[in-house]
Amino acid sequence: MGWSARIKTALEWARLIWFVGDVVGTIASWKLTKRLVLQLFHLSEDWASTIAWVIAAFVFFFLIWLQERKKKTAEQTQAMQSATNSLVTPTPSANLDATEFFRTSYYSPRQPEIETNVRAAATQNKPNDKESFYAKLVATGLVAYIYDRIWYTIYRSQLLALLEINRNSGLLPLAKVKAFYDEAAIKFPNDYSKVTFDEWLSYMKNNTLIIKHPSDMIEITVQGKDFLK
Repeated sequence: MGWSARIKTALEWARLIWFVGDVVGTIASWKLTKRLVLQLFHLSEDWASTIAWVIAAFVFFFLIWLQERKKKTAEQTQAMQSATNSLVTPTPSANLDATEFFRTSYYSPRQPEIETNVRAAATQNKPNDKESFYAKLVATGLVAYIYDRIWYTIYRSQLLALLEINRNSGLLPLAKVKAFYDEAAIKFPNDYSKVTFDEWLSYMKNNTLIIKHPSDMIEITVQGKDFLK
Protein backbone atom coordinates (compact mmCIF):
# COMPACT_ATOMS: atom_id res chain seq x y z
CA MET A 1 0.00 0.00 0.00
CA GLY A 2 1.45 3.39 -1.02
CA TRP A 3 1.77 6.37 1.27
CA SER A 4 -1.16 8.18 -0.36
CA ALA A 5 -3.41 5.16 0.18
CA ARG A 6 -2.31 4.86 3.80
CA ILE A 7 -2.99 8.52 4.46
CA LYS A 8 -6.41 8.23 2.81
CA THR A 9 -7.25 5.18 4.95
CA ALA A 10 -6.10 6.96 8.11
CA LEU A 11 -8.27 9.98 7.28
CA GLU A 12 -11.28 7.73 6.63
CA TRP A 13 -10.79 6.03 10.01
CA ALA A 14 -10.40 9.41 11.71
CA ARG A 15 -13.65 10.59 10.13
CA LEU A 16 -15.42 7.39 11.25
CA ILE A 17 -14.11 7.79 14.80
CA TRP A 18 -15.26 11.42 14.82
CA PHE A 19 -18.75 10.30 13.69
CA VAL A 20 -18.91 7.66 16.42
CA GLY A 21 -17.89 10.36 18.89
CA ASP A 22 -20.77 12.52 17.65
CA VAL A 23 -23.20 9.64 18.21
CA VAL A 24 -21.86 8.99 21.70
CA GLY A 25 -22.08 12.70 22.49
CA THR A 26 -25.67 12.78 21.28
CA ILE A 27 -26.68 9.83 23.46
CA ALA A 28 -24.94 11.39 26.45
CA SER A 29 -26.72 14.71 25.86
CA TRP A 30 -30.07 12.86 25.60
CA LYS A 31 -29.55 11.11 28.93
CA LEU A 32 -28.40 14.30 30.65
CA THR A 33 -31.26 16.36 29.20
CA LYS A 34 -33.84 13.76 30.21
CA ARG A 35 -32.52 13.72 33.75
CA LEU A 36 -32.58 17.52 33.97
CA VAL A 37 -36.12 17.74 32.56
CA LEU A 38 -37.37 15.19 35.08
CA GLN A 39 -35.72 16.98 37.98
CA LEU A 40 -36.60 20.56 37.00
CA PHE A 41 -40.08 20.24 35.49
CA HIS A 42 -41.37 17.01 37.04
CA LEU A 43 -42.83 15.83 33.74
CA SER A 44 -43.79 12.28 32.89
CA GLU A 45 -41.16 9.83 31.65
CA ASP A 46 -42.59 9.92 28.09
CA TRP A 47 -42.59 13.72 27.86
CA ALA A 48 -39.10 13.94 29.30
CA SER A 49 -37.85 11.40 26.74
CA THR A 50 -39.49 13.27 23.85
CA ILE A 51 -38.01 16.64 24.85
CA ALA A 52 -34.63 15.04 25.44
CA TRP A 53 -34.64 13.42 21.98
CA VAL A 54 -35.48 16.73 20.30
CA ILE A 55 -32.63 18.49 22.08
CA ALA A 56 -30.27 15.57 21.39
CA ALA A 57 -31.16 15.76 17.68
CA PHE A 58 -30.20 19.44 17.64
CA VAL A 59 -26.92 18.57 19.37
CA PHE A 60 -26.22 15.81 16.83
CA PHE A 61 -26.86 18.00 13.79
CA PHE A 62 -24.80 20.80 15.35
CA LEU A 63 -21.85 18.43 15.78
CA ILE A 64 -22.18 17.24 12.18
CA TRP A 65 -22.38 20.86 10.96
CA LEU A 66 -19.31 21.77 13.02
CA GLN A 67 -17.40 18.81 11.61
CA GLU A 68 -18.27 19.72 8.01
CA ARG A 69 -17.38 23.34 8.61
CA LYS A 70 -13.95 22.36 9.94
CA LYS A 71 -13.46 20.04 6.99
CA LYS A 72 -14.34 22.77 4.49
CA THR A 73 -12.06 25.26 6.21
CA ALA A 74 -9.22 22.73 6.15
CA GLU A 75 -9.80 22.07 2.44
CA GLN A 76 -9.73 25.79 1.67
CA THR A 77 -6.55 26.27 3.70
CA GLN A 78 -4.89 23.28 2.04
CA ALA A 79 -5.90 24.46 -1.42
CA MET A 80 -4.59 27.96 -0.74
CA GLN A 81 -1.32 26.58 0.64
CA SER A 82 -0.90 24.21 -2.33
CA ALA A 83 -1.56 27.01 -4.78
CA THR A 84 0.91 29.28 -3.00
CA ASN A 85 3.61 26.59 -2.94
CA SER A 86 3.13 25.73 -6.60
CA LEU A 87 3.50 29.37 -7.62
CA VAL A 88 6.50 30.28 -5.45
CA THR A 89 8.43 26.97 -5.42
CA PRO A 90 10.50 26.38 -8.56
CA THR A 91 10.18 22.59 -8.63
CA PRO A 92 8.70 20.39 -11.40
CA SER A 93 6.44 18.62 -8.89
CA ALA A 94 4.81 21.82 -7.69
CA ASN A 95 1.91 22.03 -10.16
CA LEU A 96 -1.11 24.22 -9.62
CA ASP A 97 -4.43 22.39 -9.85
CA ALA A 98 -6.49 25.46 -10.75
CA THR A 99 -9.76 23.52 -10.95
CA GLU A 100 -9.44 22.20 -7.39
CA PHE A 101 -8.15 25.55 -6.10
CA PHE A 102 -11.12 27.53 -7.45
CA ARG A 103 -13.57 24.79 -6.40
CA THR A 104 -12.58 24.93 -2.73
CA SER A 105 -11.81 28.65 -2.47
CA TYR A 106 -14.22 31.18 -1.04
CA TYR A 107 -16.07 33.09 -3.75
CA SER A 108 -16.75 36.67 -2.70
CA PRO A 109 -19.70 38.65 -4.11
CA ARG A 110 -17.13 41.41 -4.71
CA GLN A 111 -14.96 39.21 -6.90
CA PRO A 112 -16.49 40.21 -10.28
CA GLU A 113 -16.06 43.89 -9.37
CA ILE A 114 -12.42 43.34 -8.37
CA GLU A 115 -11.70 41.33 -11.54
CA THR A 116 -13.12 44.20 -13.61
CA ASN A 117 -10.94 46.70 -11.72
CA VAL A 118 -7.84 44.55 -12.28
CA ARG A 119 -8.52 44.36 -16.02
CA ALA A 120 -9.02 48.14 -16.13
CA ALA A 121 -5.76 48.67 -14.21
CA ALA A 122 -3.91 46.38 -16.64
CA THR A 123 -5.30 48.29 -19.63
CA GLN A 124 -4.30 51.61 -18.05
CA ASN A 125 -0.79 50.62 -16.92
CA LYS A 126 0.30 47.97 -19.43
CA PRO A 127 -2.02 48.17 -22.45
CA ASN A 128 0.48 46.33 -24.68
CA ASP A 129 1.61 43.76 -22.12
CA LYS A 130 -1.25 42.96 -19.76
CA GLU A 131 0.19 39.54 -18.94
CA SER A 132 3.26 41.07 -17.26
CA PHE A 133 0.98 43.34 -15.21
CA TYR A 134 -1.09 40.37 -14.04
CA ALA A 135 2.05 38.37 -13.21
CA LYS A 136 3.59 41.23 -11.22
CA LEU A 137 0.33 41.88 -9.38
CA VAL A 138 -0.07 38.21 -8.42
CA ALA A 139 3.59 37.89 -7.38
CA THR A 140 3.40 41.01 -5.21
CA GLY A 141 0.20 39.80 -3.59
CA LEU A 142 1.57 36.29 -2.96
CA VAL A 143 4.68 37.61 -1.23
CA ALA A 144 2.54 39.82 1.00
CA TYR A 145 0.18 36.91 1.76
CA ILE A 146 3.01 34.49 2.59
CA TYR A 147 4.82 36.89 4.92
CA ASP A 148 1.61 38.09 6.60
CA ARG A 149 0.59 34.49 7.28
CA ILE A 150 4.01 33.70 8.75
CA TRP A 151 4.02 36.89 10.81
CA TYR A 152 0.63 36.16 12.35
CA THR A 153 1.56 32.59 13.32
CA ILE A 154 5.27 32.66 14.18
CA TYR A 155 6.43 32.46 17.80
CA ARG A 156 8.63 35.23 19.17
CA SER A 157 11.28 32.63 20.02
CA GLN A 158 11.37 31.49 16.38
CA LEU A 159 11.76 35.08 15.23
CA LEU A 160 14.61 35.65 17.70
CA ALA A 161 16.29 32.47 16.51
CA LEU A 162 16.01 33.61 12.89
CA LEU A 163 17.53 36.98 13.75
CA GLU A 164 20.44 35.30 15.56
CA ILE A 165 21.10 32.93 12.65
CA ASN A 166 21.08 35.90 10.28
CA ARG A 167 23.49 37.84 12.50
CA ASN A 168 25.83 34.84 12.59
CA SER A 169 26.55 34.92 8.84
CA GLY A 170 23.45 32.84 8.17
CA LEU A 171 24.57 29.70 10.06
CA LEU A 172 24.09 28.49 13.63
CA PRO A 173 24.51 25.11 15.37
CA LEU A 174 21.29 23.29 16.19
CA ALA A 175 22.06 23.39 19.93
CA LYS A 176 22.22 27.20 19.92
CA VAL A 177 18.96 27.39 17.96
CA LYS A 178 17.32 25.05 20.48
CA ALA A 179 18.35 27.40 23.29
CA PHE A 180 15.73 29.88 22.08
CA TYR A 181 13.05 27.19 22.30
CA ASP A 182 14.20 26.05 25.76
CA GLU A 183 14.19 29.60 27.14
CA ALA A 184 10.69 30.30 25.81
CA ALA A 185 9.43 26.94 27.15
CA ILE A 186 10.53 27.97 30.65
CA LYS A 187 8.89 31.42 30.41
CA PHE A 188 5.67 30.20 28.79
CA PRO A 189 5.14 26.57 29.92
CA ASN A 190 1.43 26.49 29.08
CA ASP A 191 1.97 27.47 25.45
CA TYR A 192 5.07 25.41 24.83
CA SER A 193 3.75 22.26 26.51
CA LYS A 194 1.68 21.80 23.32
CA VAL A 195 4.62 22.30 20.95
CA THR A 196 7.67 20.03 20.75
CA PHE A 197 11.05 21.29 19.62
CA ASP A 198 10.77 19.26 16.39
CA GLU A 199 7.41 20.92 15.62
CA TRP A 200 8.87 24.33 16.49
CA LEU A 201 11.77 23.76 14.11
CA SER A 202 9.60 22.16 11.41
CA TYR A 203 7.44 25.28 11.28
CA MET A 204 10.44 27.28 10.08
CA LYS A 205 11.54 24.53 7.68
CA ASN A 206 8.06 24.08 6.22
CA ASN A 207 7.81 27.83 5.62
CA THR A 208 11.20 27.77 3.86
CA LEU A 209 12.80 30.05 6.43
CA ILE A 210 15.65 27.70 7.34
CA ILE A 211 17.50 24.62 6.13
CA LYS A 212 18.70 21.90 8.51
CA HIS A 213 21.93 20.34 7.26
CA PRO A 214 23.04 16.76 8.10
CA SER A 215 25.82 18.32 10.19
CA ASP A 216 23.12 19.81 12.49
CA MET A 217 23.90 23.29 11.27
CA ILE A 218 20.89 25.53 10.71
CA GLU A 219 21.08 27.90 7.75
CA ILE A 220 18.72 30.77 7.01
CA THR A 221 17.26 30.74 3.51
CA VAL A 222 16.85 33.54 1.00
CA GLN A 223 13.17 33.62 1.92
CA GLY A 224 14.09 33.74 5.62
CA LYS A 225 16.31 36.77 5.05
CA ASP A 226 13.66 38.40 2.89
CA PHE A 227 11.01 37.79 5.57
CA LEU A 228 13.18 39.51 8.21
CA LYS A 229 13.36 42.59 6.00
